[in-house]
Parts: sequence; structure tokens; C-alpha cells
Amino acid sequence: MIKQKTISSIEEGSTILLKNGLIVDGTGERGWIGNLLIKGSRIEQVTEKDIRVKGNILDCTGKVIAPGFIDAHSHYDWFLPSKGNIELKAPFTLQGITTFVGGNCGFSPAGFKKDTRYLPLIEELFKGANDGISWKSMSEYFSRLKKTGMTHNLISLAAHGTTRASIRAHDPSPLKREEMNEMLLLLEEAMDQGAPGVSLGLGYEPGIFATREELGRIARLVRRKDKILTVHARAFSALSGAYPLIPFGKPHNLIALEELIELAHQTGVKLQISHLIFVGRKTWKTFPRALAIIDKAISRGVDVKFDIFSYLCGSSIINVFLPPWFLARIPGIFSSRGARTRLKLEFKIMENRLGFGFEDIQIACANHPELNRYNGMFLSDIALERGLPPIDNYLDFVQKSSGTARVLIQRYSSPEIVQELMRHPASLFMTDAWVELSGVQNPAAFSCFPRFFQMAREQNVITLEEAIRKMTGASAERFNIRSRGLLRKGMAADITVFNWNTVCDGATVSSTGAAPCGIEEVFINGIHTVRKGKIDSSLRPGQVVTA
Repeated sequence: MIKQKTISSIEEGSTILLKNGLIVDGTGERGWIGNLLIKGSRIEQVTEKDIRVKGNILDCTGKVIAPGFIDAHSHYDWFLPSKGNIELKAPFTLQGITTFVGGNCGFSPAGFKKDTRYLPLIEELFKGANDGISWKSMSEYFSRLKKTGMTHNLISLAAHGTTRASIRAHDPSPLKREEMNEMLLLLEEAMDQGAPGVSLGLGYEPGIFATREELGRIARLVRRKDKILTVHARAFSALSGAYPLIPFGKPHNLIALEELIELAHQTGVKLQISHLIFVGRKTWKTFPRALAIIDKAISRGVDVKFDIFSYLCGSSIINVFLPPWFLARIPGIFSSRGARTRLKLEFKIMENRLGFGFEDIQIACANHPELNRYNGMFLSDIALERGLPPIDNYLDFVQKSSGTARVLIQRYSSPEIVQELMRHPASLFMTDAWVELSGVQNPAAFSCFPRFFQMAREQNVITLEEAIRKMTGASAERFNIRSRGLLRKGMAADITVFNWNTVCDGATVSSTGAAPCGIEEVFINGIHTVRKGKIDSSLRPGQVVTA
């Protein structure tokens, strides 16, 4: 028997009806043909029934209606305060992203010590991304965003690296008691003002200098506040300068992973492992052991998940490859011949043991007028062109950019690893990307989420419904974003409409910044920002989201 549809009427108002689309609501449940009514900034109705309405009607026959995608690991908290640079934000809207989770990898533009003398050091990381820091707290930062107007929604973590650097710059020595207390108070203040948790960047200054005691204090604070701890681990490769180079020892990425699992086990904190990657082709063989570590932790009751991007390359800053012993002695160490010799040896060992070297590191933005002409080139080719030894060329980029030159790193993973991580129940989807003003682009900033769909469809990695859950409902639940991520009455009208049969990655080797295909309509808080694949970049419908 065919179920008889009934008709419900909604009175005329600020309404948009999305009609006859495949409703995939973000829960992972199987999609169904239905209608969704937007009224103002909220979802008014989601139903199989016909809806009679005097307003805008969008025929979605043959299209998927999904919640707006949530980028679970972003750095766009640095870019959103800018009144300009719309071109830096538009590509994310065009791939269906409506909400960013910012403040990752230990870096955030807020949560620092008031009147710190180290503000220029904090601003240096994303120089040119915004109009400069003029706020003194997380709440003032949020107020600035509301005043300026936002292209996307944002929820932003408090960042350990930013807070620590505002107290004592990149001093590698252990924190004094009063410094530790001040740092913890600042992190707590940021969480009280709406941050959903704290991020650690253990592969960067100053997070790389954090002691176990310091990490334990932070984790216990986050647990007490019932929030989340996100972590860029000390190592993502089998061999790393973050640990002693012991021949035939345990792979460093596994040591780093076990360190985080133990921290979560001892403190009970909710742990989010940032961008789980396996750098260098010889690291790929550690993947089964890494997944076994995570699965065992979950079976023991540890609350741990991880996030991934769909590409085999990723963005970072150039000093991510430097070991703690070198970072601790900057800037004087640049003139040390002995230090350069030691570093050269360590890099050579890592190259041989990992199958990864300067030929895999591409300069996205050199952040220095003398070096910007090399944007888009690989460090190995730049060294040849400049007639410099590879290690000297690399250190010249580090020194002249103050460690902030942005790079695109290849061989982050293999296709098989990405597919297996997509299938894992603990994975969330994200981009970890930003758009460069000049130089080579990270394709994840343009097509990361469409690529997930393309892989799911063409290679049967996961279902459409599971892919959407990992980029919507699951991310909203993980970061306590209560009003978004699902298609439900009363939820924020963040909605992405796309063609499941054609959605795909638009990037190529020669054009990494190409737009994707198949993303057709995007609504942010009920505002129609993308129409038939074209964006209205003048709109600023985003909101600050607090936890």
C-alpha cells in the first residue's frame, strides 16, 4: 500500500522551501525523499509530507539535502576577523562548509596574557591573514567577529601555544609555578568565555617544550571543565627529531600516539587526535599498529577520536621539521656550524629511514620578500637554483621567515590508509587548510569534502549517509555544537545541497586551487550564500558559536 501524503500549510513569511530532495539528516540514518522548510535563520520543518508555502521554492529533485558541513579542524579563526580577503574564505563555502572549528594545533588569535609584550610573536604566525590583533580576551575576540561580520560560523578552541607564548615567548625551560598557574587561569578563562576546549601543538614551538607535568595539568583542567583536548602530536613519522634517534627502536609516531593515549587514560580527558597522518612512505607500515593502539584505548574506555583530510598532502609551517634541541637555541644556533652538521646528519638519517626529504616539501608562501619568488617550488629544486646545500637552503627559509613560511608537504599518507581511516568509526572529516594570498594552494582548501564524497561513491569506501555524518552530526556532537549538524526543526538553517552523482574534487596537479563540482546550494543561518554553484561573497551570515 502506498502511504497517502498529507499537506501542511505554513503562513507567508521569510521562508524557503527545499522540495523533493534526498534528506540525509546527519545522524547516519538512511536518507529519504522529503521537503525542508527554512524560516528565518532556523529549520521550520523536515517532512515527507507536501508543504504548501507562499515563498521561495527550490526544486531539489535528484539532489541531496544535508546539514552544512563542519570543518572539524581549521585555522580560519585567524582569517575571519578581516573585513577583506573574501577570496580566502569563499572556497570553503563553495565546498559546502558552513562552520569552522578553529584554534587548533596550539595556535589561536585569542586567549593570551593581557598586555603581553610578546604579541608580535603571536601575530607573526598568520601575518597578513587579518587586520591585526586589537582584542585582549576570547570574549573580546568574539565581539570583534560579531561587529565585523562573518562569512562562516566559528567555534574556537583555547590554544596552549598561544597562551604559553604570551607569558614567556618560546623559552624552552620548564614553567615556573607562577607561570603555570597563570597559563592555566588564562586557558580556563577562555573556556569560560565559550571555547569548547584546549588545543596542544606538540610539534611546534612552544608546545614542543611542554613537560609531562604541564600536559597533565592542562588535561585535568579540560576534564574538570568537561571539554575537549585536541592535540597535534609530537611526531607523525616513524623517525622524528622530537625523540632520540635510536636505531631499530619503536617508531616515533607510535611513541607519540601512546603518549597521548596515556595522558587521556590517566586524566579522563576527551581526546581528539588532530590530522592523523603517516609522513613518509616508510612510515606507512606503522599504520596497522597505530590503529590497534587507538582501538585498544577505545575498548579500555578512553574517549579518543581523530580527524582526517582526504588528500595525501597537507599544510604546515616550515619549522615543524626542526627538533627540540635546535628550536630551544634559536636564534643564536643559526650561526653554529656544529649544529648545522648535526642537523644535516639527522635529516639524512630521517630521509633514508622514512623515504621523505626536501623533494617532498613545497613552499606555499615563503613569508619573506626575498624568498617569495620561490613560492610553489620544492626545497630540493630551490637549493639547486640557489646553489646552496639543501640544509643551508632550508635553514635560510626558516630564519628569514622566523619559522612561519608555509609549506605543502607531500607523502602524508597513502590512498589505502586514507580509505581505511574514512571507514573507522572514530574518524571525523576536516580540511586543516587555508588559502594562500600567493603561491601554491593546498587542494583541501578547495575540494576536501567533495573529494571525500567522490571516494565514497567511486570506491565504495563508506555510504553517503556515513560520509555526511562524519562531516556534520558527529563533528557537532564531538565539539558540543548544540544547534548545528542535524536537519531538525529548530536547528540553525545551515544546509548544503549537492548532486551525489557528480560531486567531485576539482583540483589537479597543475591547478590545486580549482573549485569542486556538484556543490549547488549552500545556506548559512538561512541565508542563501551559494546559488547554482555560484557564491555571493558580499554576504556575512556567520555566527559565533560557544560551548
